[in-house]
Amino acid sequence: MAITSSVGVGSGIDINGTVSQITAAEGKPQLDAIAAKATISQTKLSGLGTLKSALSTFQSAVKALDVSTAFQAQQITSSDEKILKVSVDPASTSAPHTIKVIALAKAQKSVSTAEFKSTDVVSEGMLIFNDNAGAPKFSATITKGVNDTITGLRDAINNAKGNSSVVASIVNVDSKTSPGTTVAKLVLTAKTPGLANSFSIDASMGDARFNLDAVSTPMNFGTTEATDANLIIDPQPGAATAQRSVANVEFSGTDVVAPGLISFKDSAGIEKFSVNIIKGGNDKIFAAMDAINNAPGNTSVVASVINVESKNNPGTSVSKLVFTAKQPGIDNKFVIDASEGDVRLSLDGSPVNAQQSTSSIEFAATDKVLPGTLVFKDSGGAAKFSVNIAADVTTTVGPDGNTIPVDADGNLVIPNDANGVPVATTTKTTKGNDTLEQLRDAINYNPENKLVLASIVSIKTAATTVQSDQLDSNGNVILTTIPEKTTSKLVLTALKSGADKGFTVDGSAGDTRLTLDPVNAPTNFTSTSTLPAYDTTAATNPNDGGQSVTRSSNSIGDAIPGVTLNLVAVGTSEIDTKVDQGTISKPISAFVDSYNKLSDSLKQLTNYVGPGDSGNGALLGDSTLQSIISQVKQIINSKVSSATGDYNSLNQLGVSFDKKGVMSLDNTKLQAALSANLTSVGDVFASTNGIATQLNTKITQYLDSNGVLSTEQDSLNKQLTQLTTEKAAVNTRLAATQKSLQKQFIAMDTAVSQFKNTGTYLTQALTPKNNNN
Repeated sequence: MAITSSVGVGSGIDINGTVSQITAAEGKPQLDAIAAKATISQTKLSGLGTLKSALSTFQSAVKALDVSTAFQAQQITSSDEKILKVSVDPASTSAPHTIKVIALAKAQKSVSTAEFKSTDVVSEGMLIFNDNAGAPKFSATITKGVNDTITGLRDAINNAKGNSSVVASIVNVDSKTSPGTTVAKLVLTAKTPGLANSFSIDASMGDARFNLDAVSTPMNFGTTEATDANLIIDPQPGAATAQRSVANVEFSGTDVVAPGLISFKDSAGIEKFSVNIIKGGNDKIFAAMDAINNAPGNTSVVASVINVESKNNPGTSVSKLVFTAKQPGIDNKFVIDASEGDVRLSLDGSPVNAQQSTSSIEFAATDKVLPGTLVFKDSGGAAKFSVNIAADVTTTVGPDGNTIPVDADGNLVIPNDANGVPVATTTKTTKGNDTLEQLRDAINYNPENKLVLASIVSIKTAATTVQSDQLDSNGNVILTTIPEKTTSKLVLTALKSGADKGFTVDGSAGDTRLTLDPVNAPTNFTSTSTLPAYDTTAATNPNDGGQSVTRSSNSIGDAIPGVTLNLVAVGTSEIDTKVDQGTISKPISAFVDSYNKLSDSLKQLTNYVGPGDSGNGALLGDSTLQSIISQVKQIINSKVSSATGDYNSLNQLGVSFDKKGVMSLDNTKLQAALSANLTSVGDVFASTNGIATQLNTKITQYLDSNGVLSTEQDSLNKQLTQLTTEKAAVNTRLAATQKSLQKQFIAMDTAVSQFKNTGTYLTQALTPKNNNN
């Protein structure tokens, strides 16, 4: 008979509850023993995890001291941060140095000379921007009616694909060609300083006014050239040198200096003094030398003569003129203009072997260039560019501003107003460009000019007295004084060297006096090839000696390893280094703090409250932990046999313990040790038997995957696994026991139920019936 309730039908007993209680009572001793063992193992396993974590944290502080670089930290300072700022890599070492900043790195900035009014346009086409080596980097395209304004050009450059090097901007300035008006100019600036980041522009397929080339179109832009940063490490000053130029022209005993004016100028081209060589007077080489040395105003040059072997006629002795600056330094350089005398003695900066042509016609201050067109041609006769010259034009205009016409006889035809009265007139003058200076500028500023550079040479003729053949009334010879006179000549110099880079000028449609043609107009110009006329020892500023460093940036991090030099201005600054005691002290202080945290963790793990108390430490009585504590303390308190100098223990460096085992650091004692012997302090921590070295090695062994702590953890994990298996076996046996008891109790309850049913039947059968009938 099946039981449908937990309470027996026959017995009335709670069979399930009774069976569960009996089963639990039977299994409790075994399960409680297993749980107790598991708790102990789990607690110890957790304690070992805490121990390993505490040791790992302590090892991080130990490792920071187990390297020699921990005791090499330096402080580096600049004596003048207005000139130089410095920073240092903490892991590097450096010695003191003197740094002389010669030049700062600067970015190229080019301002166009082309002036733009609001209505002016940029010619359509393409501008190609090249790097310092001439390689194309990007291009800007101008389209007519779309972006052909100067603003459009600026934006086209800034937004050009691939432009990572140039910034375009606009400045609004006073016009040089139309005084009183404001014009716009394009400004181009390299994004990065240094010569390597300079640029040029090829405008051959666009607006030629924006061709940027210092050689072929020097007048298109005013350029502040890019410069590299330059400094001298540990300069060793030497003396400045003076310019010394030895003329290559050779003089024999009978040779003379050609007559005429020799002008001595400074490097900017400003005349400082001049000497007039007179035929038969001072034209011998020694007389010319004396004339130069005694010239009024000569405070800059000493002339001398040297006798050397001739290069032209080996085996013979010749004389040469030598010119030496009286003062050293590049500010005292000089040039010699002998264009009006012995041209062999000219000393200038013209390209060697380049054509140089000086006009024969002399212009007084009031003289004008004749109007018309001058066509400049290359050596092959091809026209390259032209210059139009116009004179001032004065016209008569009416009230409406219109020009009053003239009749065939040249008379003004003045109209009448509404009342029949001749209108009022005024004169209007349109300025031309017919002075010699304006011609020079017209040539140099011509955007198509890649051929010549125009300049003007001034010729000063001293006042002279001329004796007449006639006598005055008193019988004296009549003397006439010719006053001092200054005139100018046009000089044209090829921009490039070589015969194939020469030029001619066609003046047939203008001032024919300026026609430059060796065949058809041989006397208009005197043309020479700019040969090296002198062997020159260049002037120099005081020599800095030392080690020169040139970079494209003002932040230089590779000149002195580990030190970054940030250049601020030109000048000299001392960089000094010293031990950075603060930086060295930090890891030592961190070591002390970290040890105390480790000590606190170990105390908690070994804490004892009472037998079986839950407050006891997880590793109380653990032999491995006791061994670790002992070994760490032994190392910390040991003397370091590998230390050199006066220090060999932590105690000598200010590390000590109080009665409770708390470590502390006496900073005053530590700083004194660092100042006294930094190497010895470093050895206490980081040498063969250094404290940090020993601790790092020992802790690594503790934390190794095959070390004692990991081995113990593995053992505990195996115990926990075994206990889990044992618990499962007990529960399996108890489940079988419970099932057996349930069967027994059910059988009992069934029997009891049957007995009760039989009793009830017998009771009913044996009870007499009550028959009232």
